[in-house]
Amino acid sequence: MPKMMHKLYDDLDKAKAFALSFTNFAYFYDDWENSDTYETVCEHCHKEIQYADYRMPRSSAKKDTSILHSLEFGVSPALREELIANFDVTEADFRPIRNKKDEIVYYQIDPQHKLLPLHEVNEWPILSQCTHCGNIRYDDIPKRNENKEDYHYITPEILADMHDLNVSFEHMHRDYPLFVISRRLYDFLIERYPRTHYFPFYLKEDKPR
Repeated sequence: MPKMMHKLYDDLDKAKAFALSFTNFAYFYDDWENSDTYETVCEHCHKEIQYADYRMPRSSAKKDTSILHSLEFGVSPALREELIANFDVTEADFRPIRNKKDEIVYYQIDPQHKLLPLHEVNEWPILSQCTHCGNIRYDDIPKRNENKEDYHYITPEILADMHDLNVSFEHMHRDYPLFVISRRLYDFLIERYPRTHYFPFYLKEDKPR
């Protein structure tokens, strides 16, 4: 396993799952606006939903993994096919990203399997709750190790329910969920892309506070 993550987490072998986090940034067309992809569905809390696929030039699709907009992530067509072929991942877990010629050049990760709630085991407080639509945002306050690196907790029940690619039940302060991957998918990605960084999830008995 690459040394970079091990330098930050000396007990990484005990981690059961990981919050997805890529480092390379993809870019969209210069005339792209947030409203081209998202619409506001509550004027009180400004909750947004994605109603359309992203558009990006082929020249931006050179890396296998990328951060898209805010906390959205994307992968190349080749990596998507590899994940579908070898893991508990399906075509439904991705949204196509096309260029202006309507050619698919990349894929947005859009996990369909929602995890059981994480907020109780991690003691995440409610950051805000909209009195109009009921939208809840949680403050995903992380635990910190001796290197001041973030980690979270997971329960055996949540772990048993996991797929290789998952989305959290909770939405956080910017209205984005966590994207959580299994240990075996993490092992594959970190070996292939050692400069990527992930936040581990431990069982409480494996990682005392």
